[in-house]
Amino acid sequence: MSVIEAYIGDLDGRLRGPSAAKADLLTEARDGLVDAADAYLAGGVDETEAERRAVADFGPAELIARDYQAELGLRRDIRVLWELIAGVPLLILGWDLARGFGDWSRLGAPPSWYHSAIGTADTLAALSPAVAVAGLLAARLLSRRTAGPPVARAVSWTLAAAVGLNLVAVLTYGGATGLLEPARLFVSLPCAVLSGTWILFSMRLTVAARNFGRTTA
Repeated sequence: MSVIEAYIGDLDGRLRGPSAAKADLLTEARDGLVDAADAYLAGGVDETEAERRAVADFGPAELIARDYQAELGLRRDIRVLWELIAGVPLLILGWDLARGFGDWSRLGAPPSWYHSAIGTADTLAALSPAVAVAGLLAARLLSRRTAGPPVARAVSWTLAAAVGLNLVAVLTYGGATGLLEPARLFVSLPCAVLSGTWILFSMRLTVAARNFGRTTA
């Protein structure tokens, strides 16, 4: 195995993330190392020494892997943020439409505290994608000044905040309705489906956000 391939294999073993994204980064690294080695070869250095020098110039695998891992985490977090930006508004709209089905009159008028709780949940749910959009814009501006871990940390914290707002909103919806009358969640089939979908979607986002600390270490 050549020096370059051994180095790429070391990098590969240190990285965690989607195989396609990893392959892109490793191909970029390999191409850069090959170009550097070719430059040394053109200067009269033998192949093994040229590759060794190219690897030394590139940097220690543990340090490069840290930056690459941050890049992989950044790509993942951006993908999850876009899922939240698209998904939460659709769920809000879907729930508003679902309220048009079913016989709500038989449930009676809810107390004032319930209206306050649902209003708070509505606000939190609306803030969730807004925070996600703001975070992506801030990360884009930050990326013009720096790169790597600082940008990844900014996006990761944004993801945690946006997912947290959505989760608190869902818990508030469910908690308030559960205390008042759980049947309100299932007054019609569309309401039941939307309730379950939002819960599952929130669980997916929460699982993704739980790993944000790995990219900020």
